[in-house]
Amino acid sequence: MEKSDLSSTDALKGICNRLVVKHPDAVGMAVIELDCGCVDICGVSIRGEPVGSIKTIALGADARQQQSPICSRCLASKERVSERVVNRRIIWPGSEEERPDVNLRRFIGRVVFGENWTE
Repeated sequence: MEKSDLSSTDALKGICNRLVVKHPDAVGMAVIELDCGCVDICGVSIRGEPVGSIKTIALGADARQQQSPICSRCLASKERVSERVVNRRIIWPGSEEERPDVNLRRFIGRVVFGENWTE
């Protein structure tokens, strides 16, 4: 799976911070990046359960040009999203001290993304 520099994207961090404020029981945001630049984001609880609904947001160039919440490929796509995933991660809001400990982060990540997930 191709790795991107998704976690340093200011727009994505801002979106995640707003979602955590909206869903205070979310300890993190599960993020799936697609090959087009859109991302699926959903809050996760301390047990790895979804908090809120999945939001698809375009961060790629196509969306900026069209000023659309998702890109034209996602809008028209009938293909399986799982075949287009280039990155999966959990963004933990706040500072290092505010994050869950490493064992809890691994547990949550494996519940969300499967046993093979690593931080």
